[in-house]
Amino acid sequence: MSPFSDRPLTLLPEGAVFLPEISTLIVADIHLGKSATFRARGLAIPEGDNARDFARLSALCKKYRASHLVVAGDLFHARSGITPELESALALFLTALEIPVTLVVGNHDLKLRKLPSQLRPINHLSLGTHFCVVHDPAIATGETMHLAGHWHPVVKIPDGHRTSLRLPCFLLRANTLVLPAYGSFTGGAIFKPEPQDRVFVTLREAVVELPPALIF
Repeated sequence: MSPFSDRPLTLLPEGAVFLPEISTLIVADIHLGKSATFRARGLAIPEGDNARDFARLSALCKKYRASHLVVAGDLFHARSGITPELESALALFLTALEIPVTLVVGNHDLKLRKLPSQLRPINHLSLGTHFCVVHDPAIATGETMHLAGHWHPVVKIPDGHRTSLRLPCFLLRANTLVLPAYGSFTGGAIFKPEPQDRVFVTLREAVVELPPALIF
């Protein structure tokens, strides 16, 4: 699904964005190593989220035949979560992917002393004439459509009497499309919609726009 009639962009049910004209896949907020960070602080968090996210990303790139993967910030969670096992798994993933991977550096990535050599870190990334990828929506300026992360948007919709669903969502606000967090162990934040916001969620493996009346 595309929220634009004049710009080549597809919202994917997997919580990513695909730009078909340049075969580029964009995800945000994976937060690799988050469970290891909690374990380092003494919490009994099971492993497995990094492997799941690598497998999901690999399958997504193959499904859409992406020639470029862009992470819109916060690929990593914290320095304490960057274990030798994660470094090794990431190196294998990047090698097997066989396409360029660009990291638009997020606030969590800035905490690291260095980034793996296979990544191309950058503060923002222009993609063609239509889009610019940033991490924080707050720095989106000008008329260019920005693709961002950072907020981990989640929408709350009613599903019965006094019950509700929390769904990760794409949030289109002014000139910025905020992606949902992609990481398996990454939480979300319920936001209060503004009058002109448009909200898109995955329902039954399709991306649909929510009517404003459903959001609370």
